[in-house]
Amino acid sequence: MDAEKTGTIFILVGLFVYGIHPVVVEFGGILMAPLLFASTAALIAGAIALILALKANPSFIKQISRSDQLRLIMAGVLGTFLAFTCLFLGLQFTSSNNAAVILRAELAFALLFGFLFLGETISWRQAAAMILMIIGVLLVITTTQLTTIGIGDFLILITPIAWAAGHTFAKPALKRIAPWTVVAYRNLVGGVLLLLLTTGFILIGAPPILTPNIVVILSIILIEAIVILLAHSLWYAGISRINLGKATALIAPAPLVTFLISALVFRILPTPWQLIGAALVILATTLISREVSLRRTTEPETL
Repeated sequence: MDAEKTGTIFILVGLFVYGIHPVVVEFGGILMAPLLFASTAALIAGAIALILALKANPSFIKQISRSDQLRLIMAGVLGTFLAFTCLFLGLQFTSSNNAAVILRAELAFALLFGFLFLGETISWRQAAAMILMIIGVLLVITTTQLTTIGIGDFLILITPIAWAAGHTFAKPALKRIAPWTVVAYRNLVGGVLLLLLTTGFILIGAPPILTPNIVVILSIILIEAIVILLAHSLWYAGISRINLGKATALIAPAPLVTFLISALVFRILPTPWQLIGAALVILATTLISREVSLRRTTEPETL
């Protein structure tokens, strides 16, 4: 199977994991402080990825150049620390259904960053998808009840920008570094920073645990760590083979998975506007999912 098809399969499998993620985050935020939840899950996922990377290549750390180390650190700072801070805090003020649609704005930023920094092309189909994505996100935000519009949706909107920026830094390194290594760096760097921020909140009096049931807390942390590990490993295995923009478009149907899980877990049905927004996302996906990943070969990478 060629790289294009293999990369597409990795991303399509990953879209189900991405669809589950907002629901897990919202549920975990009910049980414990959101940043403590984020930091512990990220550190567990990073530790597992590190073990797998060491098993595949025990001397991989010595083989990473300083420039690639900087790329991976920036991927951790932006793609995990900043993105998770905004996502986990934002879901305390908005719903997982809202978040699922807003997060897919990553498509527009991934296409833009891929064009500016990775030498990737933007076709007319991709440009149309960007416009449809923006319309879908605006529909969700502007038609939500007034009591839920504000800081939550704004924080969630920062998350896809941070994700796209982090992926932009990480992708050039994937030519020389295995995906497990990228996943380990990203989550360990981001997890440590999240833990430091969490410690600061705890020191000023924020309650770290919101339920006395330790078994439930440990279970949700483990589930989140597995979700992070699967999402990141499938993602980086995919974008090492296909364009960042195309990969981001392929996970666009993830809100439909979130809607279904939210209905089962929280008994929250999607609003008509959320469904319309999701439909625009699906339409955007169909426009570009069959495109071949192309590059502007005359323009070098700048990251």
